[in-house]
Amino acid sequence: MRPDVDYRVIDLDEDAGLLFLAGNHRAFVVDPGLADRLRHGLDHLTEEERAEWRSLVGVGLVSQENRDALSASTAVDGADLAINVNLTNTCNLACAYCFADGGDYGRITEAMGHESVDHIFAFVERNLTPRRSVRLEFFGGEPLANFPVLREICERAERVGAERGVRFVHRVSTNLTLLPEGALDLFARHRFIVSVSIDGCREVQDANRPAKGGQGSYDRVIRNVRAVREAGDDITLVARMTVAQHHPSLLHNVRELWKLNLFDYFQIYPGVFPMEGEESRRPSGPVFVEIGRRPDDQDTPVPSLTGCGSTASTASGRRHVNFFLRDGMVEQFRDFLRDYPTLFAEDNRFKGVLEYERTVQLVLEGQLALSFCSGGRTYFTHSPNQAISPCHRLVGESRFDVGTGERGITRSLADWRQTVDNHPVCGRCWARYLCGGGCKQENYVASGDLTVLNEESCRYQLLLAEEVLRMLGRSSPAYLHRDRRRFDDLFVSCGRPVAPSGRADPDPRALAGFRHFRPVTPPTTPLVLDQDGGGQP
Repeated sequence: MRPDVDYRVIDLDEDAGLLFLAGNHRAFVVDPGLADRLRHGLDHLTEEERAEWRSLVGVGLVSQENRDALSASTAVDGADLAINVNLTNTCNLACAYCFADGGDYGRITEAMGHESVDHIFAFVERNLTPRRSVRLEFFGGEPLANFPVLREICERAERVGAERGVRFVHRVSTNLTLLPEGALDLFARHRFIVSVSIDGCREVQDANRPAKGGQGSYDRVIRNVRAVREAGDDITLVARMTVAQHHPSLLHNVRELWKLNLFDYFQIYPGVFPMEGEESRRPSGPVFVEIGRRPDDQDTPVPSLTGCGSTASTASGRRHVNFFLRDGMVEQFRDFLRDYPTLFAEDNRFKGVLEYERTVQLVLEGQLALSFCSGGRTYFTHSPNQAISPCHRLVGESRFDVGTGERGITRSLADWRQTVDNHPVCGRCWARYLCGGGCKQENYVASGDLTVLNEESCRYQLLLAEEVLRMLGRSSPAYLHRDRRRFDDLFVSCGRPVAPSGRADPDPRALAGFRHFRPVTPPTTPLVLDQDGGGQP
């Protein structure tokens, strides 16, 4: 077994490390001396440690179920059919980092009309997965600016569901500055997942997400969030945060939203800085890379990638730095994860940061990511111009369109269905079955090629995986046993397809005798944290 390919060793603190196995997502707490020896390879273990390692193999704790499960999977495994309904180009905010060029992706100028509804449901009928479950993702621009068509799709879904035995999940990505008449009733009737773009406290939200006239948006958003919350407990509210500033801190911004006790889940994403020339010449403000636009210079050489995360991304003579990789932000991320389990409290609705909890679930429950996302597998975007795209971030980029509303899918999806084990770089990464192989759209922005890794994105995914594993290794049983069964409906990591590996849990009595390799045991019965916090590390 190869260090940093087949396993990873992570320092928990000065007294312990964590051994993580790529092949089956098992984790073991180890002493610091053993951690150091493992970094050099199994042949550096002491005789006693080698004997215990052989015992681990003997009881099935060292295995390759992830590889075998991925090899046996198909493109429709791991995630239900999802339709991203790009309702409108209209948006009333001027977010500093908008990847959609203010809503129209630099190309689309119309709103979706009623004629698109028939195309969407014909597509559903042709592409249903075996579980007959469909997630409708309402998107824009600001999707609530085209509420009549949104409502029509929900009404049609209700009829189709009753007639055809199809389960529909409804989710909207919204800035929630608009709340049309009838929206609250619709959200409650269809048990909507409402993902709200809000970056933290008033100071941060008003700076990052102002109205086009320059006014702040925080007060209006929170007023409408309260109205949605009061409309019913069956509505799931998600705070979708973009981190693009050092101050106030990540922890402060999460805590400020957490204290409102309005949101069930959080999603936390980094901003990305484009830089010209040397790294020291950084822009003063955060922006996102221009998603949906081809690199300006197609003759720019693609950087050679010999390992994960070695340099910054390059495209069009520009370098892009993920904000979480900026000076000081890794420390903020670590500080937040140290505090993270304390957010689970009996008197607060908070159920977790979705990307973190999904990673924890993969480890504790023996699951693996079949791909980075469901784009081009079971997830497709329908736009007002009738184009079908495999990725909502590539809307308006016609070279990536895979069909039309009238004709359905007409182009090959092979580029979107490559598995991580077949990638020349990702297939040698210790986090391959957690990450699934990297974002193809972010690859394209960096290199002009869907399959050439965006190294900044890669570094962030490795940081995320390692820090969540470190948090997991420090956590109490109360945190480990939390209920994580709902995530398939919640669009975690762009609908990342996840499947059981088939990993068998050994007899608990077989785990008791290990002294050098102490398993982070999988959960049996999900628990809810007690009022005094239980999940603190």
